[in-house]
Amino acid sequence: MKFKIIHADVYAGLKSLSDDSINCAITSPPYWGQRDYGFDGQIGNEETYQDYILKLVKVFNLLRGKLTKNGIFFLNVGDKYLSKYGKSPLGLIPYELAYSMVKDDWFLNDIIIWYKPNHMPSSIKNRFTNSYEPVFVFSKSENNIFVSKKNETSNYSNILKIPLQPTPYKHIAVYPEKLVGKLLEFLDLPQNATILDPFAGSGTTLKVVKDIYKTCNGIMIENNEDYVNIIKERCRLNEQVKINKYGFISYLTEYKTADVKESVLFESQAEYSINVEKNGFVKILNNKKDYYSYLHQFITQKIKFSIEKNATCFLGCKEFDIELIYETSKLNSKGWVIRNMLVVEEGLRWFPIFMIVDDNKQTEYIFNYKSLNLKSKNEYRRNWYSTNFIGYKVTDSVSKIKKEGKIVEIPECLPNGFPKYVIVEWNNGIYTKEFVVYSQEQVNKNLTINCGNLRFEIIENENLTDINKQIDYKKTNNTISTTLFDLPAIDNYNGKFKDEKRINWGASPGARSSVEEEYFSLQRLYEVNQNLIVDYLNYRRTHKGLSKNELTNLFPPEYKHTVGHWLRKDFGGSIPTPEDWQKLSEILNIDEDVTSYVCKTALKLQTVKHGEFKMPKDFVLIDFIDKLELLIK
Repeated sequence: MKFKIIHADVYAGLKSLSDDSINCAITSPPYWGQRDYGFDGQIGNEETYQDYILKLVKVFNLLRGKLTKNGIFFLNVGDKYLSKYGKSPLGLIPYELAYSMVKDDWFLNDIIIWYKPNHMPSSIKNRFTNSYEPVFVFSKSENNIFVSKKNETSNYSNILKIPLQPTPYKHIAVYPEKLVGKLLEFLDLPQNATILDPFAGSGTTLKVVKDIYKTCNGIMIENNEDYVNIIKERCRLNEQVKINKYGFISYLTEYKTADVKESVLFESQAEYSINVEKNGFVKILNNKKDYYSYLHQFITQKIKFSIEKNATCFLGCKEFDIELIYETSKLNSKGWVIRNMLVVEEGLRWFPIFMIVDDNKQTEYIFNYKSLNLKSKNEYRRNWYSTNFIGYKVTDSVSKIKKEGKIVEIPECLPNGFPKYVIVEWNNGIYTKEFVVYSQEQVNKNLTINCGNLRFEIIENENLTDINKQIDYKKTNNTISTTLFDLPAIDNYNGKFKDEKRINWGASPGARSSVEEEYFSLQRLYEVNQNLIVDYLNYRRTHKGLSKNELTNLFPPEYKHTVGHWLRKDFGGSIPTPEDWQKLSEILNIDEDVTSYVCKTALKLQTVKHGEFKMPKDFVLIDFIDKLELLIK
């Protein structure tokens, strides 16, 4: 046989194989809700992830019969955040799938963690960045070629650190060849072993088998004809390679997992009480019994009486199994949100820590990632002296009526060459003098806010800009002294802007955006605290003797819901635009300092760059646990 491609849906392809013929299956099926592979009946586009799990359980039930008695199935599945208003929970989909497979008579020998050192960065600022995926090691019997090899290995580790691998092919969901190779090294493979990938994709598994495991046979199942051609090209298979094509076979997905009764797990802990801090806690347990004692407090929601709504809790256990992770996943339907499952590396093994927050729409939870002081690996260094911002596009992102403009003059720069003030010509013919934000943190430090029961005061230490910035302006050729651009460059800068000379470019913002895709956006000068403004507006409203409905009726009919959003302290709330704030100010006699806080605007450069602090990743070393406390202070 050697190599064979089965051009068919996975179920039809598996049906065509002989029982007890596969020594190892290794695959990464389509992840739920990720992409459309272009054919009916495909896996991954189900309405719910529960339907996705049921379908895979049925497929893998058929696969189990194709494995030899001591065969192994490596399953790599990525997780997904579930769409939800407010806070999105981590679905823990791979672990619920694994739990369902165990209930369907699979043996789960281990959960290997694939850590990706070059993982994709994340712009999300209130959770850890995803940097790993699980690989489940399944078998049809307890004695198998994985266990036999593991028992002979003195330094076995269930952690693999393997970078993502670029590929020229359009099948972007490709796991690296090195991962396949390392997984196969875990096995005591016999001569002429047959290795199967039931979701072959671009043929990574077959390429490893062909290049490294030359005595093995390879079978690939793939339904997409484009990917079949990619497999042939990538694996250098001649035109005579055997390709078996089968039509779609409908299969039932009715399947029920046997839930573990909570009373069995938790009944002995019913009276267990715990002491925790109001803003959250970090608790790592050594055994499952103690862990379930804490989990019981979450399941019954008793712990909500002990913590604030914005608390962040970290709960982990060094002794765990798939059932523990599955039981923890139930928190997502019990009034809580699991934001992360951290993987903690301790020696050659790992254990989980769950980041748990309250499922409410009213408050953000505590996640002070800057307190970790994780500096970006490559600090963003740019020679601002060699950047001519004349002609850069400006968009208005805060006003009710959006407009665009361009920078026509730079009257003042910071010592590092970055503009401090610019003149903008808007497409309505108006000119304004705009303050440009270089560091939002420094701008926020310009404020002192004093709030109490009878006191509400916002003090600006320095008047950076005014609310009315319109000016009389006449174009001149003296837009800015060229000597600014002759100052010494930053010697150690090696970023993408190195050697770029833009001084002599034309004033067209289109020319620059086509190269850089960067521009300035007019936004609020300060990061306005929505909850604080809601409290203030409600205070002024009640002081004026207005109900919410009465205040709403003072605005046009289309504001029926908008005004209510201004008075909400949850994720559905919003801050009035400067134009709407002006009318609110006339009705409620709003203080000038509050108006300045809400309505002052400035330009902010929109470009791709490394932030000063990087987000922590969800794969951590054991000594990182001591730093978790910093996140909730």
